[in-house]
Amino acid sequence: MQRDRIATRPITAFLKRCRDNHYVSLFLTGIARPLRSACRDLANLIQSNVHKDSAAIQLPNGNTMRIARNCGRWIATSLYWHGLEGHEPETSRALRFLFERSATFIDVGANYGFYSILGALWNPKLRVVAFEPVPQICQGLRQNVALNRLETRVVCENLALADRCGQATFFLPGGEGTGREGKVAEGKDLDSAGTLVADGWQARKNSPRIQVETVRFDDYEKRRPMQVDLVKIDVEDFEADVLAGMQEVIRRDRPFIVCEVLPRAHRNERTREIVASLDYQPYWISPAGYIRVSRFDFGRSNFQNFLLSPVSTPEIVLPDLGVLWDLRFARTAA
Repeated sequence: MQRDRIATRPITAFLKRCRDNHYVSLFLTGIARPLRSACRDLANLIQSNVHKDSAAIQLPNGNTMRIARNCGRWIATSLYWHGLEGHEPETSRALRFLFERSATFIDVGANYGFYSILGALWNPKLRVVAFEPVPQICQGLRQNVALNRLETRVVCENLALADRCGQATFFLPGGEGTGREGKVAEGKDLDSAGTLVADGWQARKNSPRIQVETVRFDDYEKRRPMQVDLVKIDVEDFEADVLAGMQEVIRRDRPFIVCEVLPRAHRNERTREIVASLDYQPYWISPAGYIRVSRFDFGRSNFQNFLLSPVSTPEIVLPDLGVLWDLRFARTAA
């Protein structure tokens, strides 16, 4: 082994001299940049078109997060190619901070359970109630919960939260393989961009629709009392109705709320008015930090999630959530 190293020293020295030569350097850098760009484009192409139908990753605390076969292919693919930071990294970090400090998490529009499962695995004492109105997706959610052995701490409800109890029409986008009744061929994810909004783009495109059961969270909580610390809402333009249906609990418990608010022609005025009436402060979750805002109708690229906070500080930009968490519980103690 020592002889091999000695024998290769002259070759190594010659290659280093070549690399440091001006003309050789020009040649190498001239071909390296387009080659790197081509490799990056090829990697992106592969990651965009090669999908995983199941996945398992180890979390920093040693727990393993598993996605069952055909129970959230987009989650499995994201975890496989990019790990925990592959899906909404800024929002995920915010929720992980809050998971560690919360006792009860309400996941509204849980889909296949990415955040429900992550929260329960992140904090072994966290209780989760996950609401998913689409039966096929809810079944996949339950399978993921069972695969991760979280049945005792994650309750899956096949219900839609709204501002009234009863039945409502749920509009599903007509994705590949989707039938008129919202059923999907084997091996396909049901598109998660469904909504209860009657005049949304899904309805205008005459998309598949199903009847779902709706409930006000305030009524649900009266039957199953709990102290709510954290809420996540992802309901495709129906967030104002969800908030209206849980006002009593929000005023009582003052939970932190992470909410997707998409740009819309109506400028999300109803959501802004309800948030203001609850005396909550919106913060835009962005790569630059948590930016205090007074409205939702501004250009924000691909970052659509907001922290609705029961407390605020004079600072416009917060680098982390520690100050808000401390302030929230200081006020509670007082």
